Amino acid sequence: MRRFQFRLERFLQLRRYKEREWQLKLADITGQCIVLANKIKECTQNISYTLGLRQFDSGVLDIYSLFANELYIARMKQQIVYLKRELVSKEKEREQVKNKYLQASRARKVLEKLREKRAEEYYYDQRREEFKVLDDINGGAAIRKMLKQV
Repeated sequence: MRRFQFRLERFLQLRRYKEREWQLKLADITGQCIVLANKIKECTQNISYTLGLRQFDSGVLDIYSLFANELYIARMKQQIVYLKRELVSKEKEREQVKNKYLQASRARKVLEKLREKRAEEYYYDQRREEFKVLDDINGGAAIRKMLKQV
């Protein structure tokens, strides 16, 4: 029995390649979103740590360190606002890339389903042809046997 050859195999390979490209882009943008979320969490922890330092001072009020702490906290809050804006932007971009990836995935799956269907039809037809050949061989053998007996 001959092996099945799908005429659109090259297109299927191209669609797999495009799907893989979008998958890598999605992984990249997801990684960027995770990094931004971690930076926001780190800034929040820095604010908490700085506020905690204020409470454990030895009772001496140092205006300069208090002022520096306030400036640092303000800077961290400003950084958090900036990072949140950037995270929202990256999340929108991530959604767009995700949609493109899903489209590429659907396109590949359609071709793979078509390939499977055509392969199934091909092998079914091949089995039928093989059965016909075997039936002809058996029929010829039976006729020869009958002719020998006469």
